[in-house]
Amino acid sequence: MKNKSIKSGLMVTTTICSAVLASIVTLPSVAIAQDAATSSEDAPVTEVVVTGSRIARKDFVSPSPITTVSSAQIEASGSLAVEQILNTLPQVVPGFSAASNNPSDGTATVDLRGLGASRTLVLVNGHRMTPATKASSATDLNTIPARLIKRVEVMTGGASATYGSDALAGVVNFVLKDDFEGIELSSQYGLSAEGDAEQFDTSLIMGTNFDGGKGNLTAFVSYYDRDQVLGAERDWAFYSNAGGSATGLSGRADNVALNPYALTPTQTGCPTVTNRQISFTPTGEAHGFCNDFDLTNPVTDQYNFSPVNNLMSPSERISLSLLGHYDFTENLRGKLEVFFTDNRTSSQLAPTPMTGLSVPIDNPFISASFASLLAGRTDPTANFVFRKRMLEVGVRQQDHNNKMFQFVTGLDGTVFSDWKWDSTFSYGRTEFKDSTFNDVSRSRMIAATRGASDGATTTSCGAAQLAIMPACKPFNLFGAGSASQEALDFVRLDFSDTTTFERFVVGGNIAGDAFVLPAGAVGVAAGFEYREDTFSFAPDAAHGSGDIYGFNAERPVSGGYNVKEVYGEATVPLVAEVPFVKYLGLELGARFSDYSSVGKTEAYKAGLEWKIDDDFRFRGMYQKASRAPSVFELYQAGDQGFPQFTDPCSTKSPTSGADRTISQEVRDFCALQLGGDPVTLGYIQPNSQLESFSFGNANLKAEQSETITVGAVWRPSYIEGLSVTLDYYDIKVDDYINTLYGGAAGTVAACFATLDLNSTACFNSDIGQSAIYRDTTGELKIRTSQGNVSALETKGIDLAVDYKAPLGWLVKDSTLFSDKLDINVLVTKLESWKLDDIEYAGTAGAYNISATLPEWKSNIRLAYNIGPVLINWSSTFYSEMENQGNLAIFEDGGYSTVPNYWVHDVQARWGVNSNVDLTAGIKNLTDEDPPVFDNSPDGNTDPNAFDVIGRYYYVGMKFKL
Repeated sequence: MKNKSIKSGLMVTTTICSAVLASIVTLPSVAIAQDAATSSEDAPVTEVVVTGSRIARKDFVSPSPITTVSSAQIEASGSLAVEQILNTLPQVVPGFSAASNNPSDGTATVDLRGLGASRTLVLVNGHRMTPATKASSATDLNTIPARLIKRVEVMTGGASATYGSDALAGVVNFVLKDDFEGIELSSQYGLSAEGDAEQFDTSLIMGTNFDGGKGNLTAFVSYYDRDQVLGAERDWAFYSNAGGSATGLSGRADNVALNPYALTPTQTGCPTVTNRQISFTPTGEAHGFCNDFDLTNPVTDQYNFSPVNNLMSPSERISLSLLGHYDFTENLRGKLEVFFTDNRTSSQLAPTPMTGLSVPIDNPFISASFASLLAGRTDPTANFVFRKRMLEVGVRQQDHNNKMFQFVTGLDGTVFSDWKWDSTFSYGRTEFKDSTFNDVSRSRMIAATRGASDGATTTSCGAAQLAIMPACKPFNLFGAGSASQEALDFVRLDFSDTTTFERFVVGGNIAGDAFVLPAGAVGVAAGFEYREDTFSFAPDAAHGSGDIYGFNAERPVSGGYNVKEVYGEATVPLVAEVPFVKYLGLELGARFSDYSSVGKTEAYKAGLEWKIDDDFRFRGMYQKASRAPSVFELYQAGDQGFPQFTDPCSTKSPTSGADRTISQEVRDFCALQLGGDPVTLGYIQPNSQLESFSFGNANLKAEQSETITVGAVWRPSYIEGLSVTLDYYDIKVDDYINTLYGGAAGTVAACFATLDLNSTACFNSDIGQSAIYRDTTGELKIRTSQGNVSALETKGIDLAVDYKAPLGWLVKDSTLFSDKLDINVLVTKLESWKLDDIEYAGTAGAYNISATLPEWKSNIRLAYNIGPVLINWSSTFYSEMENQGNLAIFEDGGYSTVPNYWVHDVQARWGVNSNVDLTAGIKNLTDEDPPVFDNSPDGNTDPNAFDVIGRYYYVGMKFKL
């Protein structure tokens, strides 16, 4: 996947250019760094369109809270990935990122307020981007050209009245540089203090005005490369906090409750003296399975999967963009936007955990010690059940290749003197190919382990199997390195899946002043949009049928829908220029949609703005928003999953190994499923992860939300350069699409609460099958489906302070030190985040959700010029949280604490002259390790919320002509 020759060549070119340009371009002028520190939005404006409305305003203050991240702030972050820029914002709960590995689909997403990436609408220059992901239909932020961003506008709170579906949580609008003139070459290279995690990015922007300034074309091309970092390369990630996996190092024969093994001695040094689960020495001799979750114990039979898992996924990306506009007349302009991205990312997991393999007792590789244990069972002739970590096959790797193309064109202009109109046509297509390597075929594994009665030997498979699979080679399960290379090649399975998403949009808008009231003009906007989405997921035949061990089976899905929409907005001035009322006005809006999938939906908004004087104003907004279900939510066909939780019938904890107390009522209910009392049978859940199957629901309705925001804006004329905003938000989502009972664990809990296999909790009427059942070994299986079954509510307070603090008193008459210190503070106090009335605010790693939700989150940035050098310091803070592990469902005990987390970044940007800008920075200056906790979303922590790399150095160059 990686093209090292390209990267090496570009790095050499960058280094040479930096040195040469810095030395030969010496004419004094204003530094680029200083120019960038003052964003274009700081310039005086008379009329702008603010994200969240299509009616132009005289300033950037709107009735809805909006956070603007300028290009200077983006550059000061030193981040080369768009999601890293957004994840530090307090309004954002980090979604998939470069550090996502399990789960990961190779994308990067943004999630406002923790409502889910599918409920955050991503726009580029006000237009929808083509989705990429199967499950959420979210936009892959890797497709947005980071170096081309002029600013990012983040509006929280429902915005469906303006933009339609998917905007329940809000909108993230990336405004790009579409009027560039000249040539700008930028490059950046970074390396961690550990000598790994290399990142390299180089980009070229070329723009020109033509035809006397009537038109402009801006072209952009970039190349980005990121290296892999494994769990083995960080001490805190080396050992799995989950206690590893029961697949073992040399294989394990699972104890079957109805046909148990005798209690068998474990190896010397194991805390448990005997066990009915059977493991093997490297040479294949049988002994009791040492279920020690202390993975540092050399005799434990638990497998530590963490060292070979990714902490940072490798990636390679090429992006191309072309932006243009042309003024045909004073009142007619044409526009063009073309985007293409080829993004390649790889995730890596430990070798395949092969489980549930039924093996005949006449398998030719059975040792004498194991044969005697097989003979001692109640039914000595029955097959035995085996599991093994397939170390010799190699680590599982998934290469994710996302190719996205989007074309946007249209016309805009002015009619009736001052009415502005625009029309847009866009087409986008995403082709997402996932290639998986080093999985294991279930059918081939069965063939390679048949018994000797079928003619199998240690050198040949049975005749019946050879007739079906002539390439079959016998596989020795017992011990380490026991299988031949021919057998490994036979069972190894590589496969590829393809996801395709196409979006067609046509729309038009018109806006202007309808008439004049005593307090001012009534501004209105109206428009229409037709959107058509089609989606298909085509898994490899083996993947779709479940003929795999190392990944979950996923079924083919295809479908689509179209929607016809009309909307209208109005700003109505009520009172102006009277005592205590500089301006009082309303903002109103409504949108009516007709979906081919869910029928008609509506969205509304009503806001109030009260400007007391030029210094102080209040604002408030009520919005009712909606989101139509995605094709995947409608038609998911029974995808496989392995959530981690405790079987209520298990007599021991699957993670700690501690004894569990089971009530008599639950024991009786378990006996109906297991064919006997679980305590008498000594039933122990064989793995901490249990198999589940997920289905969609064609009868889903659209989600509905209500958002209330109330706030104040203070820009005192007597304190120059100060701006303070304080906003309260309250978001409620009803008919929230979720799995029944919150997922597999909740389904089991609900079923066991009824103690009735015929109850609605134990029988899933959506799919007409039992919600829980057990296989021949007694292992619990779960079926879940989607439904409008949940409710989500979150509320909190946002504070934003922007201040150019005067330092003239400190640096009087200095020509070197600036008399201003730029201060930017963003703080969010999360009051509540409830899903189905369960409070998650102040938690990390809670069961049922994979989100980090601190009570306090803040981002602080200071910027100061010393001559031509701009110094930036920024920090991100998370307050202390509880780790609400999934064991809390069935086990007593308190929660562990996730401590305060505070990281600091510093950067220096030297504006050598008007053409050359050099940058050096350190991310995570104090080398802060991420909080480590037991029930983590991925890799002993939340890798999307916390930095997993550590101290990181980078240098960069920008050259402009």
